[in-house]
Amino acid sequence: MFAAARLPVAERHAECPLSFTPLYKGPVAVFLDTAGKRVGQQFYSLDAANAFLKIHGDGARCPVTNLPVAKAQEVPSITEDPKAWFRLCDADGDRKLSRDEVVSALKAQLPLDNRAIDKFRTDDAAWRLWDADQSGFIEYIEIMNDDKGILKFVRDSFGKVASEAPIPDLRRDRDSWYRYWDEDESGELEFEEVVRAFGKTFQIDVGGISQLRESLGAVWAVFDTDNSGAVDHREFLARDGLADTVLATMNHR
Repeated sequence: MFAAARLPVAERHAECPLSFTPLYKGPVAVFLDTAGKRVGQQFYSLDAANAFLKIHGDGARCPVTNLPVAKAQEVPSITEDPKAWFRLCDADGDRKLSRDEVVSALKAQLPLDNRAIDKFRTDDAAWRLWDADQSGFIEYIEIMNDDKGILKFVRDSFGKVASEAPIPDLRRDRDSWYRYWDEDESGELEFEEVVRAFGKTFQIDVGGISQLRESLGAVWAVFDTDNSGAVDHREFLARDGLADTVLATMNHR
């Protein structure tokens, strides 16, 4: 299985780690520290990032890296200001983009087939289509090349897949709900997969997702009885299991 399977849940789906909303549907932001340097390689919904900073104030820390955060900076449009886009997406400031930087940035702003584009993280033959000088990185000129540039290639080749199926009603059909979110059919849901599933099912806002993550973390070990880091079908759906507990906490019974 290619590297995307090991990506954080939100990045795997090109969603904001704070709100689990699709990134391409609105303005995108990155977090900066007090020196104006980028904190981590994650992208966020601009609205969610600002809401997060309002909630946590001066003590805000990146929810992924746990590093201090000073502000949210909107990411320029790749089509309207490609140079500024390139500079901000160059997370380590080396004036070139790695495979991960390229793929993550494209997924954040464009409606793409996430699984197809993620293959470029590890597929050497595909990567060489973009990396004209075979340096292992992408320079600015390789993004905007009219004939082989990344932006043209992606738009031509990777349209967004069909819209997602409706989410089953957790209260009426828990088995179908569980299978809906068990996308790799592993029979297990990891911690962030559970947070994402509840967040999207009940359309929880940024503050609510932060509270859900804390509440779930406090009881996770009780239901992850085999300490696997995930809950299986039985652990989730059992009477007074994780589903019952979270629903009771959220007052959605």
